[in-house]
Amino acid sequence: MNIKKTIVLAFILLLSALYLTKISIPTREREAKTQSAFAVLNQSEIERIDLSTINAALGTFQIAHSVDEKRLDGEAAGGQSKLSGTWTIVKLIGAPLDTSELNSFVTALINLKIDGPIDEKQLSPNFSVYGLDLPALTVVVHRGKERSTEVAFGKLNSFLSKRYVKVSGRSGIFLADESAFTALNKGSNDIRSKTPLEFNVADVRQLIVRSSQGSVTLKQPAVGEWKITEPRELSASSETVGELLQTLGSLQVSEFLDGQQGDLGRYKLDTPEVQIELTFRDGLTHNNRTVSISGAQSPNVLKNEQAAVGAYFTYTGAPSVFKTESDSGKQLAKGVDDLREQRLFSLTVSDIAKVRSSSTGGAPEVEIAVNRTDWDVNGKLSDPVFVEQILEDIIALKAVEFPLPESVPTNAFKTPFLILSITKKGDLKELVTLTVGAEAKGRAGPARYARVGEQGVTVLISDIEAKRIVLHEEALIAVITPIPALAVTKGSP
Repeated sequence: MNIKKTIVLAFILLLSALYLTKISIPTREREAKTQSAFAVLNQSEIERIDLSTINAALGTFQIAHSVDEKRLDGEAAGGQSKLSGTWTIVKLIGAPLDTSELNSFVTALINLKIDGPIDEKQLSPNFSVYGLDLPALTVVVHRGKERSTEVAFGKLNSFLSKRYVKVSGRSGIFLADESAFTALNKGSNDIRSKTPLEFNVADVRQLIVRSSQGSVTLKQPAVGEWKITEPRELSASSETVGELLQTLGSLQVSEFLDGQQGDLGRYKLDTPEVQIELTFRDGLTHNNRTVSISGAQSPNVLKNEQAAVGAYFTYTGAPSVFKTESDSGKQLAKGVDDLREQRLFSLTVSDIAKVRSSSTGGAPEVEIAVNRTDWDVNGKLSDPVFVEQILEDIIALKAVEFPLPESVPTNAFKTPFLILSITKKGDLKELVTLTVGAEAKGRAGPARYARVGEQGVTVLISDIEAKRIVLHEEALIAVITPIPALAVTKGSP
């Protein structure tokens, strides 16, 4: 046989091979019957799911399922839309799971469809051809004693975008969509909650914050109303406390360090930067917990090298130490002055009937009084926009510092910079008086002593804000522009 004929024959054989591998066999595989991988599988039947993958980053894990006595409404053979019962990762008891991710995984498993089996005449006796000698993923579903089904995923048939599959109890090799493989090819971290401390702020009844700022105990007797009870009774800023709890509950995990609770010193969690105790209302499934947070230093850096890498945290009953990229230690280290109520007034503009100001600085007295439609300033028609703005500035006043009583000078209010007398609406005509006194050096800049009422707590307010609320008649009254007289020309009637 000459070289030319040899080349032609080789080309024909190559075309035949391509036809078989890319057209004939895939076409037969594509025409195979589509069916459920599990003849009948309800979520309530599942007792455990075992997963193993050749992907070292995902590894092997088991998910256990305890069934609720009451099944979900609408549960039917072939799949459910919601999770039922209690699901746990076997070797990570207590690890919160991501409900959405877990639901997607379980739904994908129950609804798994396979095509086949492939015609036996086209099968190779060598399972390595299909990647089933070393499966890319193996999922075993346990349904009671001696009732388990194993599904092994092999190589990808790129022409069909399907994976070769072997199902225990069924002869032959099947195909499954690559999307099904992707939905099931998970590691334990994929279905774990990345916010393991997540909770409802309204469910918290007591909060204790310990940090370098001291220890503060707060209680929430009514939803949204917080009180400081230790080290002394004070009104708390519900807004600030709510923000602290939201920050705590939304701590995002960037790395799970499983089994490290016995080596807390490695992550400085034996002497945490912040420790927060949460007591929840009765009737909840999750227990009260103590959360420890450390400003993170990488445990592997050389001595004298400081490598800030976010923070580490853990909590009572957690199966892990968690790493987060947020600078949570500084955000959560709050003391009494950070958490107490900083607003001087609990008012809205609609509560005010009248405001009178006086000053020892020589500024004339000014009175703003509500009329039937807007406001009068010293009995004159006001510019309501400017009046309401200064009233908003008054009721928005906040303390910038809380000086110790013994540090306040005896003459702090001897010659007041400003006195505002606020009369509230209502039959009682309740009077609230703000006295702004002498200047002081605040940590954030110039400030002034201030107090509400004669016996009120003395605080520091910003000097800029004190000057902003001084009333000036000319700035608050309406400017009336005269209407120009019509010109009269000679000869006009």
